[in-house]
Amino acid sequence: MDIFIGGGADDLGWLGFGVVRQYAADFAARTGRPALYLPNNRPRRLRRALVAAVQRTGAANLVGHSWGAVDAYEAAVWAARRGLAVANLITLDPVSGPFRRPSPWPGEAAWLNVTLQPSAPDASDRLTRRRPLAHKPSRLPLHAADAHLVLDLHHWDVEAMMRRSGAEARLTGA
Repeated sequence: MDIFIGGGADDLGWLGFGVVRQYAADFAARTGRPALYLPNNRPRRLRRALVAAVQRTGAANLVGHSWGAVDAYEAAVWAARRGLAVANLITLDPVSGPFRRPSPWPGEAAWLNVTLQPSAPDASDRLTRRRPLAHKPSRLPLHAADAHLVLDLHHWDVEAMMRRSGAEARLTGA
């Protein structure tokens, strides 16, 4: 099962956000793979979903965007400590919040990190650097990722991040 965790504004779909929620629904429809969308900052709900996914399918994939990338990372650390299989951790342009410090990376899951450096930043890119709520680069130990890509895209463009980084291929095995 693929679990997608949205960023800080992802639940504001009525404002035109909701890019991860929409991508997860489109990806599931296009591939026929079971996918679950969760908002960020819901650690207990994410852990319950992760346990259920591993019990049902043997392993889960975690994909997090922005603040949701930090949540996906912490869920992968939590799962490794409990012997739960996470096949892939994919962090899409991770942005740290003002308070949390990440746990040490146990190195259990294959980790792909995608960082964005747009040549012409737009409003979504500027939000990723708005202190004190956003901290980019993220505080995650990105040096520990198995693969780290830097792309010239905007923070909102989750679909392009997934395709150009090879993240979709990691999930589908294609």
